Amino acid sequence: MATPTLAVGPDGGPAPAPLPARAAARWRRVLLAAVSGLALAAAFPALDWEPLAWVGLVPLLLAVRDLEPRAAFGLGWIAGFAFYLASVYWVAYTIVHYTALPLAAAVGVLVLMVSVLACYLGAFAAGLRWLERAGLPALWLAAPLWVTLEWLRGWFFIGFPWALLGYSQYRYHDLVQMAEVTGVYGISAVLVLFNAVTAEVLRRRGEGLRRRVLPALVALTVLLVCLPALGRWRAEQLRGQAPAGRIEVALVQGNVEQDHKWDPAYQGDTMRRYRELTRASFARRPELVVWPETATPFFFQEPGPLRREVLDLAREGRTYLLFGSPAAERGPRGPAEANRAYLVSPAGEEVAFYDKMQLVPFGEYVPFQSVLFFVNRIVDAVGDVVPGHVPTVFHLPQGRFGVLICYESIFPALTRRFVARGADFLVNISNDAWYGRTAAPHQLLAHVTLRAVENRVPIVRAANTGVSAIIDPDGRIRWQGPLFEPLWHADEIAWQPVRTFYTRFGDVFAWTCALATLVGFGYGARRWRRRR
Repeated sequence: MATPTLAVGPDGGPAPAPLPARAAARWRRVLLAAVSGLALAAAFPALDWEPLAWVGLVPLLLAVRDLEPRAAFGLGWIAGFAFYLASVYWVAYTIVHYTALPLAAAVGVLVLMVSVLACYLGAFAAGLRWLERAGLPALWLAAPLWVTLEWLRGWFFIGFPWALLGYSQYRYHDLVQMAEVTGVYGISAVLVLFNAVTAEVLRRRGEGLRRRVLPALVALTVLLVCLPALGRWRAEQLRGQAPAGRIEVALVQGNVEQDHKWDPAYQGDTMRRYRELTRASFARRPELVVWPETATPFFFQEPGPLRREVLDLAREGRTYLLFGSPAAERGPRGPAEANRAYLVSPAGEEVAFYDKMQLVPFGEYVPFQSVLFFVNRIVDAVGDVVPGHVPTVFHLPQGRFGVLICYESIFPALTRRFVARGADFLVNISNDAWYGRTAAPHQLLAHVTLRAVENRVPIVRAANTGVSAIIDPDGRIRWQGPLFEPLWHADEIAWQPVRTFYTRFGDVFAWTCALATLVGFGYGARRWRRRR
């Protein structure tokens, strides 16, 4: 019987695989990375295949096995590109329909944006491989590294914490209750740990499995048993408490087309629609009526018959009226606008207002405009908006509340500031007509549900074209309206006398993950220098 022989390379080691085989292996890795990104995107609205978030990272983790960090970054970038392209494709829709840019330019802007965001997933893959090569327990550091990058994405450069992995589980109510301590980042950490352990089990296939993976398997099992059980117990405990206050709220969804919103020819029709829907809600005797973001097609701050019409409507219903309206302000470069929410009393008097603090980059303002002067045309349809500076808390006889205007609802740290300042409940006003029938309105709703859990407050969401909703303090969507229908809905909301760990202390969990990641990389660099 002939003895098999092995091909020997020039250095005496095994000869490299033939070129076609290496090319095929490389394309398999690329395919795995792309599948990983698409699977993660499918876990979010509108598909809502949330179980995919538990395994979506596994193909990427298998694909980067044994690669150099630089090559791992490339595969992570491909996964990130696929994920963000499938998640925020609606950016191109908005640009095409509401700016002067053609389709080709809109796609170019989307590709540029997605390419930048993909670097975060690339950094995750490269960082994980670097930690492994440094001899550190990458299995345990995967979750802190992921959370650190998500946290950075929330504020670094321009800040875009859209589609953090934990949001994919917004309907898994037992698990998401942990957010009152960790914020949404804790849910992301559990998902990444599950993915990392699964990938490691598939990689080892018995070789060294017990020594390397068994402790993580035990820890993961404990988490998956205890966290949902504790979450279910906590939600039931809160529902059993006597409420600290309650209020009857009516929300109005005007369903005003974006193309008509600022057309003077449709100004009367817009106001008539809001009057009729609001008067219909008076049958429920609401103590607060909520209109969406920029509901009034005029500057409410200016005296005149349109302003008087809004004041008289609140007096007629003997109710507080909250609504969005643009306001003229002076910006650093001259006249500008503020995206404002006004509160009118049952006596027909303006009580207070709040100016949106977290503006939409490239939508309401252009960041680094001196450098990015060539993107001015993107915001032509919106105008230059200046941010507010104070998280205003509105006071009613029944309780206090804060207002999140549209995009602000995806920022956990900003939201907690309102509750920390005394808000008993939150109101989210939005104009999602920009997004049409894309997944964006549903994705926004998923983000808002986690804000309720983190701070244990009910949330009333009034959106121009939907999705309007009532959200309980445990994150359950009690009522959800349809898209693109004019409607009103009244409901009683209640709140408990609870201030959560997250409300009081903020992103302690994210900071801890960032510290663990920093220590890991620092220790790894020290070991690398010693070996050198």
